[in-house]
Amino acid sequence: MGSTTLDGEPQAGLPEPIFKRAVVAVGFTPNLQAVLNEAHALLKIMGAVPIIVHVGEDSAAVRQKLEENIQKSNFREHPPIYLVSGGSTPDVLIKVANEYEADLICAGALKREKAFRYYFESVARNIARHAPCSVMLFAEPSIEPKPLAKIHCAVEFEEETIQVVKVAAGIAYFAGSKELYVTHCFPMPQTDDKKSSASSQAIDPSTIYKERDAMLTAYLQQVDFSGINVQLRCMQEKTHSTTIDFTRDIEADLLVIPTSQNGFGLWNQLMHYDVESALVNLPCSLLMVRTGKD
Repeated sequence: MGSTTLDGEPQAGLPEPIFKRAVVAVGFTPNLQAVLNEAHALLKIMGAVPIIVHVGEDSAAVRQKLEENIQKSNFREHPPIYLVSGGSTPDVLIKVANEYEADLICAGALKREKAFRYYFESVARNIARHAPCSVMLFAEPSIEPKPLAKIHCAVEFEEETIQVVKVAAGIAYFAGSKELYVTHCFPMPQTDDKKSSASSQAIDPSTIYKERDAMLTAYLQQVDFSGINVQLRCMQEKTHSTTIDFTRDIEADLLVIPTSQNGFGLWNQLMHYDVESALVNLPCSLLMVRTGKD
């Protein structure tokens, strides 16, 4: 975690970076500087080398404009590789990620911009489902990025998704986050109205919560939370938005969830929920960590 600098030079004596290379999607919109600065802050924490990508017509004027914006951003001390390519945004980003063997794609748009819906419905759906790597979506990028004080990591009890928790823990540690919440949502077993009241009473919610809490604690035994204030929570899944509602309630700065190219898991659950409500009203940035074999 953090073993390379933004210019790609290795730093001896430090562990492996959380992500090694990151494709950063930028467009000539009012939030361009904000996206660049958010990406700079995040990639510095993660130790990833950036590749800036602008999807659009390639010309000397476009490249000059992109270079000028990079120089105005927090990347100016170590100007990164940048590319300009025509085509659809998802296709270009996936192609570049494959060519550079990137393990992260970053994109973002302000909620008040018309581009927001495009990014979250097109890029989020297509990139998250088909990208060969993890995806970071900045919900509301700022010229002066806020500290990642509270991080929410939502998990399922699957062996391959433990890496998601390790990523969240690494970010929390190097970002100096105040709190890392690791949660698990579960459906409460339903009683059969035709059964006797005695049978119905057999389902004790407190017992189920204790069992789930024990499962979560056991599941996380292999994660090193040293130096991190971690809070564990198991929650009854009352609606498809339980994870997002909790993220909003704790005023988290980052939501971390697992995803796979097969579309299973929490990402599939969120996308099954109304996209307009779930993502356009997302209370913070979203990191979807690629897991499993595709």
